[in-house]
Amino acid sequence: MNQISFDFEDRRSRRRRPGENHSGGHRLFFALCPPAAVERQAASIADDYGKAFSLSAKPRLTTLHVTIIGIDDYEELPEDAVFAARQAGATVESAPIAITFDRIMGFRREGKARPLVLYGEGGLRLLTRLHVQLGVGMHNAGLRHNISRDFTPHMTLLYDRKTVPTASLDTPVSWTASEFLLIHSVLGKTEHRIIDRWPLLG
Repeated sequence: MNQISFDFEDRRSRRRRPGENHSGGHRLFFALCPPAAVERQAASIADDYGKAFSLSAKPRLTTLHVTIIGIDDYEELPEDAVFAARQAGATVESAPIAITFDRIMGFRREGKARPLVLYGEGGLRLLTRLHVQLGVGMHNAGLRHNISRDFTPHMTLLYDRKTVPTASLDTPVSWTASEFLLIHSVLGKTEHRIIDRWPLLG
């Protein structure tokens, strides 16, 4: 397994200067969101690990997702970027994707809170294909393609200053994604707004 890439989560667009506070900013990205039963399972795992490692942070229940590809960060959300992202999303052809996350780890980030994430290789081939399809669609629509060689699907449970060692889960987190979403994140507010959605029909 390659090292998990969080490049987009730390990247600032040309509209935001490096080191700027995220508060009040806006982010666009494509993602898969788990069903309610998986959210509850993930929350239970986060709670167990929080107690085991004395973590102070709480799971991000309202925003659990698997980022497929990031679009950009903005000071104000531009309508042309949303329009282009919708064009890119409409180009995708993919079957439903069976996802399995069977491992958990805390990712090290110097001087910052560390993501506690679920990850695994179940569904990796189709997830990578979706990542590339959207990247190509974004490029054709006039956006940066943002395709990453180190793309590693994961679901962030919480952020905490303490380190959690990598471990296998006793019960993997699994579901079949039947759609993908275009999401507008209001940075600093833990708020996600679904702008559009497309079915994965095959």
